[in-house]
Amino acid sequence: MAAALEGILVLDFTRLLPGPFATQLLCDLGADVIKVEDPSVGDYMRAVPPTVQGVPYPFAMVNRGKRSIAVDLKTPEGQEIVHRLAARADILVEQFRPAVMARLGADYATLSRINPRLLYCAFSGYGQTGPAKDRPGHDLNFEALAGILGVTGDRDRRPVIPGVPMADLASGFNAALAILAALRVRDRTGRGAFVDVSIFDTAIALMVLNLAHYLGTGEMPAPGETIVSGQWPFYNIYETKDGRWISVAAVEPKFWERLVEVLGLPELAAEQFTDVQGRQRGIAMLQQRFLTKTLEEWEDLVGKDLPCARLATLAEVVADPQLRARDMLVDVDLGPAGRRKVVGHPAHHEGVRKDRPSSVPAKGEHTDEILRSLGYSARKIAELRGQGIVGP
Repeated sequence: MAAALEGILVLDFTRLLPGPFATQLLCDLGADVIKVEDPSVGDYMRAVPPTVQGVPYPFAMVNRGKRSIAVDLKTPEGQEIVHRLAARADILVEQFRPAVMARLGADYATLSRINPRLLYCAFSGYGQTGPAKDRPGHDLNFEALAGILGVTGDRDRRPVIPGVPMADLASGFNAALAILAALRVRDRTGRGAFVDVSIFDTAIALMVLNLAHYLGTGEMPAPGETIVSGQWPFYNIYETKDGRWISVAAVEPKFWERLVEVLGLPELAAEQFTDVQGRQRGIAMLQQRFLTKTLEEWEDLVGKDLPCARLATLAEVVADPQLRARDMLVDVDLGPAGRRKVVGHPAHHEGVRKDRPSSVPAKGEHTDEILRSLGYSARKIAELRGQGIVGP
């Protein structure tokens, strides 16, 4: 069966992580993704370490299977190339601040006149409207302004930066979802659309539980004092005898009752939801009890029937049989880097590509191929390259 997006052409003007992650998801679903890069700079992610045998590994994770064309969009000739590409494209994804694409002659108003069926996703930090729309920003800024950092930390209230750029990656999923929804509408109407995706908006959506608490009670959540940040003994992390850590998420009463039975603390069964003093007492009792055995000993005791899990190292993550069973790390040929593991597509259905896209495009690697498909002669391509309008 053909992949879900086979025959769909995507123009990818994004850089770094959120946009390329979104278009990688589309590529995994069978889309032909053309990465449009600047001839001199290219995608900044190409410079992010580590580099393995000349292949930038982080870049490979979110740009596998794409094609790359290097074009100077500040020139009329470069803009003409984009217009020709847009005439054939189904989807365009850009990650600039508002008005940048208009200056480059590649905004939605311009390109939709060329191709009324084009789905144009403007993927920006703060969206296309509002007083912050022109501000620069990265994941840390969006997490800060959305309040994520305000509820993430120890009880000393010092904010802690999460080890994962949550807003960036969640917004990649959000953009892919919005694009697929717009594609479904186009299937019915035959018309393209403008899709406005904001990383800040996505970060706000991630605050659903904390906003529910604040809007419902008027109480200001504090670091370490929210329901999912260690305020309760049943939803917490505990150190074990060997210096490892185990996570406990015994939310349902049946799990909490079984857990305290295993721990030899049956007196806590009726105190799952209690006052502040009761919570603190329960946490202290569980802390003391978990320090009496090693992580493996506790894993043997709690078994597979309780929602408890080790805080895994990345080496343990890579070796996890569940991860392997789900094909979440797949072996692909990364050219000069040889066969390497990359993150697989995080869903299983018939619409996902079976060939596991692996080729990592060099900057502008497919420039000639793409220009020829647009009707440019070898002589014209050489002329454009000589003028620095196309690369590499």
